[in-house]
Amino acid sequence: MNESTTLTNRERRENVAFLGQAFLASQRLPAEVLDGEQRALFSAGGAEQSRLFYTLLCYGALAAQPAPDSVVDADWRRFRDAGVVDSLFAGEFDLRRYALDPPVSRHDSKGKVIDFVRLSETRETWGRLLPQPPDPDVAVDVLHATSGGALKSRAFWAVREMRRYGLWEDEALDRFACVPDGRVRKRAVRMGLVDLPEKADTFADMKAVSRALHAVLRLGEAPDGCFDLPISMADQRCEVCDSARMASCPMPHCRWRREHAAV
Repeated sequence: MNESTTLTNRERRENVAFLGQAFLASQRLPAEVLDGEQRALFSAGGAEQSRLFYTLLCYGALAAQPAPDSVVDADWRRFRDAGVVDSLFAGEFDLRRYALDPPVSRHDSKGKVIDFVRLSETRETWGRLLPQPPDPDVAVDVLHATSGGALKSRAFWAVREMRRYGLWEDEALDRFACVPDGRVRKRAVRMGLVDLPEKADTFADMKAVSRALHAVLRLGEAPDGCFDLPISMADQRCEVCDSARMASCPMPHCRWRREHAAV
């Protein structure tokens, strides 16, 4: 990144304030994987915690594919209604029946059952994060490793959702609760919120992006408990920015615009 186009902290604060206000005004929230009753059940403790957390992780693995949220949500409902996730967790999954009559038609979604199986088999390891992660600095590493890499940016998503639900209490987890998927990374870099390459996509890079986003969102006094949502759910489509979008974009300060407006 050119030093001449690096935003000042004041400019970053103004961007975060703009994004935060727009997020609150939109009243948009991501899909709730665990409903109120399930969250209460988790909070009550006991054996159900592991099953509910496994459910959350399976949704994260399913969502880690290039498909619109509406498609992922629809396929998740089909898996849930067919009892696939519960039967895998209980060790009662019938692969032959699944092969003959899968509840979903998309190959990307059907293949995610492999990730579900792995997560079921590694429950003893990720189960050490329950009821509360003993070490916030390695929670995402545990999720990434036990999923065989299926949970990459979605490892951060799982932390974010547990924090949003109020099921994990340690505020130290928040620096790994900003989901650094491709869309968020590109938007944050192009806006100038973080000073990292757009294509930085190793797991270590993602941890750095999440920490950086957490820091800048706190700097800008973003709404509590929103994490990456003002960026990931923003109307600003930075990842597909062109001259027309650039000309009408209301973002107060934009590194991308500064570099390209005069081109």
